Amino acid sequence: MRHIPVVHLRGIDSSLGDAMIERLLRTHVRMVVPQSSVGRLTDRFSADLEFGECELFGSEQIPLEAGHRLFLMGLGPFNLSTDGGKGFDVDGLEVVLALPGHLGIETEYGWIDSLIEVFDVLPRRQDSVWQSPDFLPWMESLQSSGSAVTGQSTQYWWVSDIDVADALARILLSSEPFPRQMKMSGRRSWSEEQTLEELSLLYNRTIAGRTGRFNVEHLTAAPTPTIEVQSLMVSPQLPLGVEENARQRPDLSPLHDLLYRIDGDGWRPLVPIRTALMHALADYID
Repeated sequence: MRHIPVVHLRGIDSSLGDAMIERLLRTHVRMVVPQSSVGRLTDRFSADLEFGECELFGSEQIPLEAGHRLFLMGLGPFNLSTDGGKGFDVDGLEVVLALPGHLGIETEYGWIDSLIEVFDVLPRRQDSVWQSPDFLPWMESLQSSGSAVTGQSTQYWWVSDIDVADALARILLSSEPFPRQMKMSGRRSWSEEQTLEELSLLYNRTIAGRTGRFNVEHLTAAPTPTIEVQSLMVSPQLPLGVEENARQRPDLSPLHDLLYRIDGDGWRPLVPIRTALMHALADYID
């Protein structure tokens, strides 16, 4: 008889939470969410739950047990009171915490099995926790003047929340444990100038499409910036432990190696960054 994984999700009221739920709905898994969210999710994803293999439960229906995986997203609180008063102290339960890397939060490891830091994620809805703090000022500038001016030499390693959720789901559904620490980001470096050029182009095209006021510039296909894939390893030229995200990409080798052991594919984000930027823009424009 096939083993059906049991995955508890907390912190689902977030862009990454949405992406994780959407991804797990396409799998054969028992997905457990806070009891207060069951009705809303059942209504929203009624067709997926009716015709797919995923089963949705509330935390009061399936309590935390040995062999289950508990995936926490963001800063909490994570509603300890809904777990029968035991909290997360359950023998044999794997507890994984995912945090936005740009916040630089330090956490004690005594209560978790794995810490995941996600850098430069592009969420599909406005999210003050997961989105880069630079994104809101850029959007405010675009909405007020139609352009955003670069003032820094910051490097970004953009990645869509769709790709982040896909990789995390692949691990959660496998028999492989999460590493003690793991970092996630895109593989390609984007300068602030390249990012703002793309954002300005996409924003102005979208506004022109809504108003019907096109000009030649809007209709001309702009080339995608030349972005090279970087090594998965941390650069050997820099001192060990130096990981300033603006200068150097996080070490993706633990993530890549784990995914390769699971299914042979490794870490290969599929959503083009132009598409991910458009997804992030859309919620602001709407």
